[in-house]
Amino acid sequence: MRTHREPGYFESVTTRVWCLVVWCALGMRILPHDRQVAITIDDLPYATVGDRPTDASDFRRADSVNRAIVATLVRRHVPATGFVNQARAEGLGDTTGVKILKRWTDASLDLGNHTYSHPDLNQLSVDRFEDEIVRGETAIRPVRYFRFPFNHTGDTKAKHDSVAAFLSRRGYRVATCTIENDDWVFNAAYVRMLARGDTASAARVRAQYLTYTAAKIAYFARLSQQVLGYEQPQVMLLHANDLNAAMLDSVLTLFERERYRFVSLDAAQSDPAYQIPDTVITPDGPMWGYRWARARHITVHGALEPEIHGEIPSSR
Repeated sequence: MRTHREPGYFESVTTRVWCLVVWCALGMRILPHDRQVAITIDDLPYATVGDRPTDASDFRRADSVNRAIVATLVRRHVPATGFVNQARAEGLGDTTGVKILKRWTDASLDLGNHTYSHPDLNQLSVDRFEDEIVRGETAIRPVRYFRFPFNHTGDTKAKHDSVAAFLSRRGYRVATCTIENDDWVFNAAYVRMLARGDTASAARVRAQYLTYTAAKIAYFARLSQQVLGYEQPQVMLLHANDLNAAMLDSVLTLFERERYRFVSLDAAQSDPAYQIPDTVITPDGPMWGYRWARARHITVHGALEPEIHGEIPSSR
């Protein structure tokens, strides 16, 4: 998400004082000897292509995807948090969606709330969105983290502040994300290639996905250094889809090659950077590095962020 400095976000003395305290803490940070990243996976139990609802026909794929993802996380000793859409779980059947989610908790992996049906806050009233939050809690106990669909945290100040207050009252922490890799775009191409038996093109999608992910990791690390003066623990956003079922092990290896250590979401968000109040009012869903840039009145050049160019891959 490309963005630039937009002044005027500190609208109260309290916010200014709080940010000053956090910034002092940031200024005293020593560059860490090891890099850290928390892995988060959205749209459990299964992210369908085109964001359509799940149904019973998806169970086999959903079960296979989660078996692969959970097995990789356990084998690599990676703590992770999966964010659940309750409607997707219900769409798989009365008990099958719950069984898939239980695979996560049995493996001591965390689950968070990603709303009931993955709506866009920009399109909903506060009351309707609060209902989505409450209905999204059905299969998750205890619930500590909430992630906004599309990272849309409120396109007006009234909506942003009302939903933030509601989450706080229910004991939630907002799950941030500082790295994304457009995996849903690659997954759509990957699923299409597999469906028509084009294994060569599917292999090219996997290779392009890794190359692009490596470029994104490097970009957002540089963004952290520019905005904060050091690289805070990163939070990686992925989705529970067919491509990541096949490629999660390779994505984790990308991080390891860059000397990242895998940590929990709790550990990552304990860094002082995550205490900077999110006061960004926007219809878009920027990563948190861009939000911190706005809060600190730092101009960043989002046009430098890697983009997907052309079809993935050529289907000719």
